[in-house]
Amino acid sequence: MLSVIIAGRNDDYGKDFRARLFRAALHNCRLMQAAGIDFEYILAEWNPLQDRPALSEEFVDRVPNARAVLIPPEVHERYTLNPEMPFHEMPAKNAALRRALGDVFIVTNADIMFSEQLVSRIAAGGWSNKTLYRAHRIDVKPELDWDEIQDPANQLPSGEGRFDPPYYMGAGGDFCLAVRAVWETLGGFNERIRFSTRAKDWQFFLSAAAQDVRIEFIGAVYHLDHEGGFRNTPEKERNSAAAHFGKWWDIEFGLPFSNPPWWGFSDLRERQFKNRRITALEHDDYFIGEEEEHCDRGLMEWITRPRDRADDSAAFLLHAICAAHREKRRLIFHLTDPRTAVSLAGFEAIAARFGVEIYCNWKWPRVPGFTLRSFESKPRALRKTDWIVDETETGLTIHKAGILPHAVPVASPEFNPVLARRLLYAFLRMQDAGISQMAIYGAGSHTRELLQWGIPDNIEYTGTVETDDAASWRRFTALDDEACILLSSASFESDMLQSCRDRNIRNVLALYADWPHDAWQVGVTV
Repeated sequence: MLSVIIAGRNDDYGKDFRARLFRAALHNCRLMQAAGIDFEYILAEWNPLQDRPALSEEFVDRVPNARAVLIPPEVHERYTLNPEMPFHEMPAKNAALRRALGDVFIVTNADIMFSEQLVSRIAAGGWSNKTLYRAHRIDVKPELDWDEIQDPANQLPSGEGRFDPPYYMGAGGDFCLAVRAVWETLGGFNERIRFSTRAKDWQFFLSAAAQDVRIEFIGAVYHLDHEGGFRNTPEKERNSAAAHFGKWWDIEFGLPFSNPPWWGFSDLRERQFKNRRITALEHDDYFIGEEEEHCDRGLMEWITRPRDRADDSAAFLLHAICAAHREKRRLIFHLTDPRTAVSLAGFEAIAARFGVEIYCNWKWPRVPGFTLRSFESKPRALRKTDWIVDETETGLTIHKAGILPHAVPVASPEFNPVLARRLLYAFLRMQDAGISQMAIYGAGSHTRELLQWGIPDNIEYTGTVETDDAASWRRFTALDDEACILLSSASFESDMLQSCRDRNIRNVLALYADWPHDAWQVGVTV
């Protein structure tokens, strides 16, 4: 049997949540019934408003084969670390996962409509017990009928282009299918991050890949567009304290992560009603221990940054590692700030792949659920060629001039550890390959943010290339064989890669698609 799992609450999210919920659920049920699929459809209702009727009762009355899991406000109040965030999507879905009856689980969103081709693939079955299956998301206006939705002319630009995104990016949380054993092995989505819901799907896929689980695309889904979502939130408001989906955080810290054994609130007592179709969790036994509360609040400080503070220390680390790689030197760090240690741990995982030796005095405290990379504390003997990096109240210092670039200097980069690590990986690959010139494909906000991190002076930045600008393509193709083009887009990298293939361009670096599945497995000591 198939269990389809969604989450929501009775708050009119996006102004028309209830309408989108029932339209999508009834559509998906019709397609699955027509395909002969045995299924249940579960709504996880998180923190319902007490002055309104719960969605659960209407849901189980209207939707075929429906059940509901209700997580009460008292559990939310004890769980959340973000007072601006009334809905924790992934823990809600976890609660339904732990109570699903099927052999195969689909975790999707309440406003996602399955395509007919996708349902045919679901009906065919044949699922691997070492694979997560994803779908390509297409945004559409909710007022369109089914035939109009399927017309590419009516579809909206979104976080995914024409082609499937890299295995962990895009809208992975909108559709993810796996057999029960895979979900149980991976332990659901991260519940230890209690202050944000952003990019937990990305983190889940990265963590799965680090545990040798494959990610495969099997079709398309349609998302009924609405107000209030990440895509429709102004960029300047996305990392504000009031963003209802929470702050941007270092989703790659401590991969692979693990939830506690009682993930999905599986240890809570339950009461059932509505002919046992609704399961309400009891809150009396739920609490967050003092040690866990202290640890989680500390972790929140480590892996986030204030919006108005540049991540200069991470930029310094990036360029110090690039310089050490070029000059074949060792780096010895004396750190005092856990946030710097978090940045260095992510960079060290990449540096180790390229033979850069890094030593550091930092010792991690106990951080439950995260796989921490322990630093080698110090070499047996110092060398004259070693670079010593000290951390003071004013930042990082090194007894060596010329670490930071000059031609394309560091310029107050925004906190973005995902981008910073991929830039380090790209720069080290260029240095290993002897690439001396680089153009950037893309002239949007991603490229502006990328350039804030600076470019090593041994790599000449020749300018940007735009899709519809024939002159910029001619300038790039006129460069010698030691030039490469760096794809600069988190949303449309797959489309850009295809454009390069169409033009027979060989030296292409994709920041996101080329990210190794085993990025966190080199030199790990736990």
